[in-house]
Amino acid sequence: MNMRWLKKREVIIYFLLFKKFRYEKFNIADAFSVLGPYFSKKVTYNSISYMTKIGLITKLSNVEYRLNPFDDFVLSFLAKPYLERRVTLRRRIQ
Repeated sequence: MNMRWLKKREVIIYFLLFKKFRYEKFNIADAFSVLGPYFSKKVTYNSISYMTKIGLITKLSNVEYRLNPFDDFVLSFLAKPYLERRVTLRRRIQ
């Protein structure tokens, strides 16, 4: 899966949600209230949807979500494919 890097605002949204909820479940209205001073509902919803798609947030129901550990996300979705690619490139060069 070829995936783009997170935007700064997505990282900030993740950490604002983490500061408030940790790994407890929250609903979209709670997220809107936490992020409302900084982001529109559209940006909040789209960011949460994207982070759900890539595995940083788990959707529990239509309106309930739970954050996944950021380090697990980095290791499994970013580091692993990157390091596998590096191994392939090094083999070609040698």
